[in-house]
Amino acid sequence: MKEKNCDVLVLGGGGAGLVAGVRAAEAGKKVTVLEKAGFFGGGMLFASTMRIFKSKWQAERNIPDQSVKFMREMMDLTMWQLDAELVKRAIYSTGEFFDWYSEHETKENMAKYEPRPYVFDIPVNGQVCPQVDKFHNGSGKLFVNAMLSYGKELGVEFLLEHSAKKAVKEGEKIKGIVADTPDGEVLFAFDKLIIASGSWIKNDEIMKKVLPAFLDADVEKNAHQNPAYTGEGITIGEELGAMIDWDSMCLRIMGPLAATGDRSNLDNLAHAEQIILVNEEGNRFVAEPMAPRIDPFSTGHVLLRQPHARSFYVYSKDMLEKIIDSTRENAAKEDTDIFGMPPLPDYEVIYGWMKDAQDKNQAWCAIGDTLNEAAKKIGINPDNLKATIEKYNLCCDKGEDTEFFKASENLIPLKEGPYFIVAGKLSTDGAFGGLRADKNMNVYKADGKSVFDNIYVCGDIASGRHIVDGNVKKQVLNDMSWAVASGFIAGTEAGK
Repeated sequence: MKEKNCDVLVLGGGGAGLVAGVRAAEAGKKVTVLEKAGFFGGGMLFASTMRIFKSKWQAERNIPDQSVKFMREMMDLTMWQLDAELVKRAIYSTGEFFDWYSEHETKENMAKYEPRPYVFDIPVNGQVCPQVDKFHNGSGKLFVNAMLSYGKELGVEFLLEHSAKKAVKEGEKIKGIVADTPDGEVLFAFDKLIIASGSWIKNDEIMKKVLPAFLDADVEKNAHQNPAYTGEGITIGEELGAMIDWDSMCLRIMGPLAATGDRSNLDNLAHAEQIILVNEEGNRFVAEPMAPRIDPFSTGHVLLRQPHARSFYVYSKDMLEKIIDSTRENAAKEDTDIFGMPPLPDYEVIYGWMKDAQDKNQAWCAIGDTLNEAAKKIGINPDNLKATIEKYNLCCDKGEDTEFFKASENLIPLKEGPYFIVAGKLSTDGAFGGLRADKNMNVYKADGKSVFDNIYVCGDIASGRHIVDGNVKKQVLNDMSWAVASGFIAGTEAGK
């Protein structure tokens, strides 16, 4: 078997792995980054906004720092179960990373940054941070390109289509990692190892242990279900004798999202407080709408209990007209809340949105002169749906939702056709946790008490920034912030 040697071997060329590898190379280490896919960047290519604290960029703009308040609130959220030293270092490292990145980015790209809060912090006046462009089209690509460019200057060996397969040990000594490559198996020997292999959402055996119901769910396809997320980092960690922190492993799921391809139009309607939501059997199962009344990253677990995690928004002409009227007052204010309701256009325009969605795919949207017609088109049990709407209309007439306790002011009966049914799908932000890290991103050994002095972990596979409460992930940093912060810490430590 062919052998190659390096000072620092990085498993995974997503955002966290690239930051870690380049940071270690900057300290003079010979670094090799192995990426399973045919491109670098992973989920970071689709990442947008993040939280950053104590950066020079913010200080230069006299932006007040909220780090102490934020850390206290996040530790409260996670019930002080996390290592406060790791949380503090990760939060501070967001700003350290951004200042470092700024030194290796073009002036043209740096000029694109604007002061705005993290997208989900906008309604609550969160920390103002440097943000680029829009949701799902932000600074992630800039980070990836800057790391690749600076890494090449430093001599980092970036290898695509190299899949880490197994660890090789001689007794207690770690000899290296065997990887499948375009030239066959290669043994990569190293002094230090950084595991940044990302999610394990495409590993059915792990999924069966963590959240088996997800395997039977109808889930909207997105970048968080990358075929490369097959969990080799967990297997390799076990082979190395690392602690696999099963209690921290979870999926972050949400929904329903309007399943109409380009969701920009119909997603606003999904946030209307007057809507009706049913499952594929035609039955209501929750007081509508779930988001933002319920944490949008918890609503997926409500949806997951329905058959195949499918759901459907049901509207009538008279309901739509009243929803449109209720949004008119929002024209006088800027609605920047991602779950907000901007002023909607006239009924004829929305009818056109629905018709266009139906023409593209009848599984996305169905229009019928009667409920029965619309239900049959989209595949809902028509008899159950008719009974559900009749019962709901009675609740509206009485002014009290005795089934699901919806606020009385949002009760609008569905009595005038045409009727519209829009499919809603489960979505996911990915799978998280696995290898427990200390404040230096060193991996804990199986005993859970001591750490390896030459093995680090960062990104989605790293545990330490979240707890799992009722299958729901409660975290101190969002995924993008954690990726760059944990990668920055791991690379800094591996470079020493």
